[in-house]
Amino acid sequence: MNKKMLLILGGVAVLLLVVTLFVVLSGDGPEKDVAYGQDPSEPRVDTDSGMPIVSDDPAEVLEDYLKWAKYPPTTRPLHEGMVDLIDPYNPDNLQTPIGVIKTPAQCSRSHDGTMNCTSKAELSDVVCKLVSESSISIGRDDFKVFLNCYRPGPEQKNLPLTNLQPKVYMKQDTKIIPSLPPVGFGDEGTNGDEKAGDALYTFLVRPTANDWGPMYLEVAFEVEGLKHVQRTNWYSTPHKIADFTGNARDSMDGGNLKISLPINVLKPGYFIIRANLQEKDGSQRFVASATYEGELEAGAQVVDLTFFGKVIRDSGVNGPYVVREIRGMRDNSPVNAAMLRRALESGQAIGPQEHKEPLQEYMKSAPNHTTQAFNAKDFSDKEWESEEKNRRVNYLKSLINQ
Repeated sequence: MNKKMLLILGGVAVLLLVVTLFVVLSGDGPEKDVAYGQDPSEPRVDTDSGMPIVSDDPAEVLEDYLKWAKYPPTTRPLHEGMVDLIDPYNPDNLQTPIGVIKTPAQCSRSHDGTMNCTSKAELSDVVCKLVSESSISIGRDDFKVFLNCYRPGPEQKNLPLTNLQPKVYMKQDTKIIPSLPPVGFGDEGTNGDEKAGDALYTFLVRPTANDWGPMYLEVAFEVEGLKHVQRTNWYSTPHKIADFTGNARDSMDGGNLKISLPINVLKPGYFIIRANLQEKDGSQRFVASATYEGELEAGAQVVDLTFFGKVIRDSGVNGPYVVREIRGMRDNSPVNAAMLRRALESGQAIGPQEHKEPLQEYMKSAPNHTTQAFNAKDFSDKEWESEEKNRRVNYLKSLINQ
């Protein structure tokens, strides 16, 4: 195998590993229902050990893959427990309160660099939570971060804080890049704080043109005389890359539900557009999530997002549906999926890429769209078919026959 092909295959392997890790860590549905989980023929990673999980029974893998591959990777069943998709930018899904230390650990470092502790840290019964209003910020509008401390219990009450000292910064690799401090903070009912005196402290951050990428707010303060430092983060895109424009349209297309999204692209590149489908009335059950990936040129255009028909039909949920969480992101990485595909097709190696910019850029979400009153039985019952699926099935069958 020549060096060029090794470079290409290495890039593909990295991409597959990233995708695998993302799906595994996102808690992608009930483990017993293969249709909800990740591709069972792809390597998994054990969340405790970090080691890959490999099945030694190719017949079992093939059986699970055929169940999973009834639907394409671009449309998957959705249920209410999949909060990472249903509420994708809610930082509360990831943040947990942090305990305040009452007595620090007594430690010293020896000559060989080893840390030796004579006593462990003792925690108080107070916990604190510092959380941003969203896991992303877009543009340069004011952005809020909230801080409160309390004793967990049935009569939970926020505690007053003193000596608040905030700082905002970016972090690229190990390099700390300072940003502007909050334009205001406190509990006085001003600078974005909704209610004075409720001990829910609000920090108002105003992103600058340079605040692109992972942003951090770190706050040092005291609660009941105990010193504490807490940090939270979000991802900032201070510039505009594209806008969802006009109203979405829905139609039946080859037995699938097609959602046509008008979009105006300011910065061309490789885009990922996602949305969820939910029952409008009745129990408001979730039905499916769908993804579009591809290169978009600059200018006004329409992106067609397809919800695969069999996913909707198998759910048994009738319309009208609500298309919600319509969101977009531009992949700013030096090597994206389209580049890898072209490299594989042409045999041209992808050389080293110098890249100093952040890897993602986010769009503002589009308003929800309500579809026509489709009947679930109107959608196709045909399973997903593709060359990709055929190659995977043939490969797994070859392992069985070895």
